Amino acid sequence: MYFFITLTTAIALSLDAFSLAIIYGTVLKEKRTILILSLAVGIFHFFMPFLGYLMSNLVIARFISNTNFIAFVIFLILGLEMLFSKNEEDTLMNFSKLTSILLFAFTVSIDSFSVGIAIASSGKIFMPMCMFSTVSFLFTYVGLIIGKKINGLFGKYTTKIGGLMLIFLSFYYLLT
Repeated sequence: MYFFITLTTAIALSLDAFSLAIIYGTVLKEKRTILILSLAVGIFHFFMPFLGYLMSNLVIARFISNTNFIAFVIFLILGLEMLFSKNEEDTLMNFSKLTSILLFAFTVSIDSFSVGIAIASSGKIFMPMCMFSTVSFLFTYVGLIIGKKINGLFGKYTTKIGGLMLIFLSFYYLLT
């Protein structure tokens, strides 16, 4: 039963990475970048719950609830930037820069920090860390590939649609 609960949690934690990966996949063209970005997300989903686990006794519950507000602000800014940009090259993070890759990975992994705090009482952390990492890597990779395919179908409209999706996602984080 613990395995299925952990797997369900891993899937839930990876859905935001998946949805954002679809959006960003519409402008990513290099397979190398897709792989690096997916690996970064997987690595962050490995270490963020571990950090939460380690910090569980030091973190105040109030701080944990603020992670949703941080995600709201980041997603809203990115969504508005995508929606009002003039062309695709100006819309999204430049994933040739390490800072953009790390920011993306951090943004989609911040919720796993909170989960690490929540599961600290169980004392079991290694299996969830591995599962969160693997599932988030796969979801990100698949999302990026799907986004790449969608761009071929819908062309220039994908960036605007992606911007709207990010804005809706930002309000989801604000309201949860």
